[in-house]
Amino acid sequence: LVVGAGTDDPESWAALVDLAERLVVPVVQESFGARAGFPQDHRLFAGVLPADRPRLREKLAPYDAILVVGASVFRQSPYAEGRFTSPETRIAVVGDHPDEVHRSPAELAVIAPPAAVCRLLAERLPRREAALPEPYRPPPAPDPPAAGEPMRAGHVLAALAERLPRDAVVVEEAPVDRPELHDRLLAREPLGFLSAAMGGLGFALAGATGVRMALPERPVVAVVGDGSALYGIQALWSAAQYRAGVLFVILSNGGYAIMDRLAERHGAPGPWPGFDVDIAGLARAQGCDARRITEHAALLEALDEVVPELAGREEPLLLDVAIAPTATFAP
Repeated sequence: LVVGAGTDDPESWAALVDLAERLVVPVVQESFGARAGFPQDHRLFAGVLPADRPRLREKLAPYDAILVVGASVFRQSPYAEGRFTSPETRIAVVGDHPDEVHRSPAELAVIAPPAAVCRLLAERLPRREAALPEPYRPPPAPDPPAAGEPMRAGHVLAALAERLPRDAVVVEEAPVDRPELHDRLLAREPLGFLSAAMGGLGFALAGATGVRMALPERPVVAVVGDGSALYGIQALWSAAQYRAGVLFVILSNGGYAIMDRLAERHGAPGPWPGFDVDIAGLARAQGCDARRITEHAALLEALDEVVPELAGREEPLLLDVAIAPTATFAP
């Protein structure tokens, strides 16, 4: 089963859980999805599809039949030649977005509400007797950085994963670190993960503010790259003015790392020009409380203080966390 943003609601999650358990099959999340289509702490969750065709073919090679629900077949970036799967693999797609369904290369395409289709399939398909697939296991938390060494994105994401409550909404706009975010910050309830389909820059600060205003009972955390944040930094004024209690976590590596990685793929000279911007200062200038964090211990102390009060927090807070650039990019 491949799931996507089109099944991010309680009814679809319940129907998909019933179907997956009946068939005893792994469930993977579409690549570059805007929302999570299945509970990612479920025993049958198997991670996120890679976004390039060679690794996609490798991931899907063991399967002779694939049912895609609430997602396209398949979202990929950057473009690469070749098929999505082996020629023998049979693909069916179910969704209520006609354009996505029509352009999906599938043997069977059904335009219908995903929850209703999955519920009927779970009722009518025979129960399959099979061994459970290998469970998905998030990577272990990295060791704290040694004295004098910078933090990495993994230190920040692991610290959040250990502390965020089950109903937290994570709004993501950190392209280079998105794969590790998927690995560590699992969506455990509908709307647990929000992003821009296929990526995008400039929406997360404003988007997280709006989500918090719409769902004041849920903790909202935005994980944003420093380059991404600068596309919509003025949204912090709105967060402060409307008292939207978002925790903004800025992964500040001092440059457009995504551009470095993409340039490397095409043999272009690098690095992309970096920048030195006081994001915490920009936040405070707009009335949003902010802290610059350069030490791992200070990060843990700040999260231990803030995370327990997120559900009831009425003022935004920005943590500008200095990290080393991520060395690799494999969405």
